[in-house]
Amino acid sequence: MLVDGLHGHSIAIGSFFTGTLIAFMTGVLITLLLLILTLRAARLPGTPFANILFALCALCWSAGGLGRLAALGSDVPHWSTIVRISWALQYIGAAAIPIPILACWRRYAVDGWRESASRILGIVAMISAAAISATLIFRSTGLLDIGVASMEHAATFSSTVLLVLGGAFLPRRSTPSSVYYPSLAMAAAAFGTSVVLLVRGHAAPDAGQAAFLGALGSHLVLLIALFAFFLFARFRYADIFVRYGTRILLVGLLTSILTSALREIRIEQLTSTHAPPAAFTLHLSGVVLLANMLLLSFTFVDDFLSRQLNRWLFRPADTRSSARKLAADLSAIHNEMEIAPVVEDAARVPLELSGARLVPFDKEVTIWPAGLIEGEIVELNPSDSLHRTLPMPNAEVLVPVTSDGRVSHLLLAAPGPARPGLVQHDLNFLRMVALQAGSRFDMLRREREAIDRESREALLRQQIAEAELQALRAQIHPHFLFNSLNTIADLVVRDPLRAETMTLRLAATFRHVLRNASRSLTTVREEIEFLRTYLAIEEVRFSDRLTVEFDVDPEVEGDAIPSLILQPLVENAMKHGLGPKPGPGRLIISAKADGPILILRVEDDGMGLSTSSPAAHSNGMGVANVAGRLRTLYHDQAGVALDPREGGGTRVTVTLPRNKVEKA
Repeated sequence: MLVDGLHGHSIAIGSFFTGTLIAFMTGVLITLLLLILTLRAARLPGTPFANILFALCALCWSAGGLGRLAALGSDVPHWSTIVRISWALQYIGAAAIPIPILACWRRYAVDGWRESASRILGIVAMISAAAISATLIFRSTGLLDIGVASMEHAATFSSTVLLVLGGAFLPRRSTPSSVYYPSLAMAAAAFGTSVVLLVRGHAAPDAGQAAFLGALGSHLVLLIALFAFFLFARFRYADIFVRYGTRILLVGLLTSILTSALREIRIEQLTSTHAPPAAFTLHLSGVVLLANMLLLSFTFVDDFLSRQLNRWLFRPADTRSSARKLAADLSAIHNEMEIAPVVEDAARVPLELSGARLVPFDKEVTIWPAGLIEGEIVELNPSDSLHRTLPMPNAEVLVPVTSDGRVSHLLLAAPGPARPGLVQHDLNFLRMVALQAGSRFDMLRREREAIDRESREALLRQQIAEAELQALRAQIHPHFLFNSLNTIADLVVRDPLRAETMTLRLAATFRHVLRNASRSLTTVREEIEFLRTYLAIEEVRFSDRLTVEFDVDPEVEGDAIPSLILQPLVENAMKHGLGPKPGPGRLIISAKADGPILILRVEDDGMGLSTSSPAAHSNGMGVANVAGRLRTLYHDQAGVALDPREGGGTRVTVTLPRNKVEKA
């Protein structure tokens, strides 16, 4: 800002010069940091070009002012090349800064005439910036002879008018408070800058006042940039910018304080014979003590201010505890329909969003941004046509939820006007929420596939088991019928009356068999009743040679057992044990419980395993059939054993779990 009165008046205006120089130096560091972060964010969806342009304009203003003051403070000629270039760069930045600010404001002017007016102002801002920039360049190269103050006034006045008009077009209802109030303050600071420069150019009586007004104008422009930051604080790395920008500001403030304190100590005091040594030593000690205190307090002040600014600007949530709670809530969910409410609350409550919605991803929509399909977070402008296709029209952020290797859902987030925009910390939390949701979708899908697979395998096993049982039962029926018909044929000649009785009993037996043909299980009671009928037929064949005993514990009469499980064993005993034995024979059938085990036995006092072939007992229709059926129904939980009986004969023991299979 200091042009006409600065050079040659360093003593009169030194205090203002130093403060302005430090302010510009701080501005260069902050705007350079902002430019680096915006360029880094430009690679991500949702970062408008206006952010980068604003950072460039602010950097031009700060770097131009710093270069100009540094050159003038180094006794460089008043209108040297470096001074002219710095001066042109500084006011080109001032003339162009309304362009990104108006572009940012335009997103909130979404209704008719405001939108049109914002577009017109944007065009006027670009034309004005181009004309003033060209004039500044020609003036700095000497091709035009226009007053320096006139050019400064033109650049600041045009920017002021555009910012004031643009702020007037902002609708209060649809503009977030974090944008609206800084915008008004920015317009007021721009107006104040124009007034200060106007007074400085026409009413400043001496160099000291001119220097003061120049420093004030410079700081007002920096104030515009500071308020503009709130406007652009909706980009990804705004929270990082605040953290480091605060440190740079504190360093600048610390430097200003130390410089002001040291300026009070003149070099001449070291050699002056009139300066009181004690007073000077005390003064110097105080300055050193102040410097040490400021340096020691820097870390604490930096940490405190960073936390306060971060809390005030971005309202950071306790994302760690929220993430743990979300993980616990999702682990208790076993239905995909219950995931959406939990995820929406997990995103909305900690970040204080106005709305959050988890919706299926519609692949038929053709206007999805490419980054979204690739799994990147996308931020929408209010004018984006995609809003019309979303179930939540005020959504500003789209977070993809990936499951089964593709985008399956979208988490829609709307910060709303009551809070600032989402920054990197918030977006990282939303990405974590989406990741947990996708993981739970995958887990439930795998569980569902496992259940379906187990159901299919169980059904297949059941079908195989039924087929095996049917085959085994089919082996019993013709074998039993063949033996019975042979007996009847023999009796028809010898004893027709007994043959008739046996035929009736055989018919009753097969009615039982046919009635239970589709049942894989029966009860002990029903099986014993069937054996009584069957043995009544066998008693006709054996006449008085056969004695049958039943020993059934009433406790087990209702237990479930495979149907026709004892008949093949009884038939085996009759054929291989009692049939070859001369004289009477005894057959014992028992059913008892041994804790959770049911024990069924078929015993005979016939020929036994020592005189008859053990292979005939074990490999015949009886034992082999029973072993196969038990293996099919119970796997390794049941078995059949063939042993010699004390006192002669054979014992076959069947063990199986009690009531393990429901009655068919």
